[in-house]
Amino acid sequence: MGGLKSLVIIMGIAIIVGVTVVVMTIIQRAGTLAPAAASKAIELPAGATVVGQDISDKRILLRIRLADGREQLLVVDADNGTVRATISLGGAGGAK
Repeated sequence: MGGLKSLVIIMGIAIIVGVTVVVMTIIQRAGTLAPAAASKAIELPAGATVVGQDISDKRILLRIRLADGREQLLVVDADNGTVRATISLGGAGGAK
């Protein structure tokens, strides 16, 4: 009887250790699958407003209207928030 009691105790401990390993593995993998989203402010010219946007291939395209009425396109790197290009729209009078 003593041997059976010891075997039951050892098996119980093995089950607890096994479940703990499985739970810890799930927690670790869940943490690596969903990294925290980074936040970065994009500096717009004074008085500018965003009038359109599009996201494609890790790039964000912002269409902005400047304070004087002209419009520009800003190509922003989605990974780090840096402005990669600025494209002016319209002629000298600006796009309306």
